[in-house]
Formats: sequence, C-alpha cells, structure tokens
Amino acid sequence: MKRTIRFIATATLLLVAACATVTGTVVGAGIGAIAGDTSTGAIIGGSVGAMVDIID
Repeated sequence: MKRTIRFIATATLLLVAACATVTGTVVGAGIGAIAGDTSTGAIIGGSVGAMVDIID
C-alpha cells in the first residue's frame, strides 16, 4: 500500500512538472477551490499555462 501511494505521488509530481498547461490547471483549480469555484479556476489556470507553453 505504501509503495502504491509513493508511486502515485511521484507520477503526479512528474505529470505536473511536465508542462505548464497541466501545472496551471492544477494550481488554478486549487486557488479556485479556495475561492469557491474550482472549474473557473482550472479554466483560467489552464489557459495561462497554455499561453506559457505556446510562447516558450
């Protein structure tokens, strides 16, 4: 069980570090959850992350 949790945490960390779109979506969803609207936060974060991916 402990090994499975460690694997999932590592895989998630690598996925989040892979591209700015995914990172922006995760961070935006977290901020949106605090503000009370997770989906809007995820949309805004993903859009900003996509712009960063496109520009870089």
